[in-house]
Amino acid sequence: MPSFKIPKIPDLSNLPDQLKRPFPPFGELVREHRTLRGLTIEQLAEAVEITPSALREIESGTRKAPGISIAKKMAEVLHLDKDDRDTFLDSAEWDSSVMGHLLGRPQEKKAHPPLLASILVFLIADIRGYTHFTQEHGDQAAARLTTRFAEIAHAVVEQWGGQLIEVRGDEILAVFSSAQQSLKAANDLQSRCLQESNTHPDLPLTIGVGLDVGEAAQVEGGYRGAALNRAARLCSLAGGGEILVSTGVAYVAPQVDGVMFVPRGQEQLKGFAGLTPILLASPVKTIEASVTTVTTVTTETTITSEQEEPGE
Repeated sequence: MPSFKIPKIPDLSNLPDQLKRPFPPFGELVREHRTLRGLTIEQLAEAVEITPSALREIESGTRKAPGISIAKKMAEVLHLDKDDRDTFLDSAEWDSSVMGHLLGRPQEKKAHPPLLASILVFLIADIRGYTHFTQEHGDQAAARLTTRFAEIAHAVVEQWGGQLIEVRGDEILAVFSSAQQSLKAANDLQSRCLQESNTHPDLPLTIGVGLDVGEAAQVEGGYRGAALNRAARLCSLAGGGEILVSTGVAYVAPQVDGVMFVPRGQEQLKGFAGLTPILLASPVKTIEASVTTVTTVTTETTITSEQEEPGE
């Protein structure tokens, strides 16, 4: 059975409940001496036969000190003198899991680095009839129109947890980490633009929106990827007041309050092989209103036909 050397520590009886450290943290000592010797993490890790990732965690304090044999090997590689070596080894024993258990220190949970989302949802929207509006009303009116559109888009995207990446004339590009939030944002954007058009008829904000989800590479000033390109193609196909999405968006967020997916057939999108299935993300109220209208018209037709029968 291996022997365990209790480090030289002061009398614990007079210490408060939370024991004060008698030695510097082992990880800090390793980093300090390694840096003074001009060694990289990889070089020291290889010399003492542990992985570089383990050494990084030791230095950052997210991993307990290694066993005494590895600590002694580190002291040799770092060429520590007697005093530094004694402090180094005592610190290693103090920060070891065994000493932590003896002193009743709570076991620290290993910290995992946060995962960065690589699957993103892209929303592209632009103003329908913008060129005609500019020709008819002039550049100043067009500038007011695009400025108001950008203001509304910024507020909506921020509200639903996205980022407004680019505003380019009559077009905006936003990115979301949630498909549900992106759909709610698209629906809200259409609603607010319609409200703005009704309130200010001189600034007609009739927009089309396209959405797609997928991996994308972040580059300076934006993103690059097939999902972004597909969202742009869907936006160009969308009519005023419409939100067109890929089947990927519907797969990731099949149920969103206030939104219903309606098949819109398949299209050959520029730059993509084969036909692409397209869905209309329609507000449920619009669907219900359409059904009600059809039902009403059918009922009225039936009543009229029945009323006309006696006169035939």
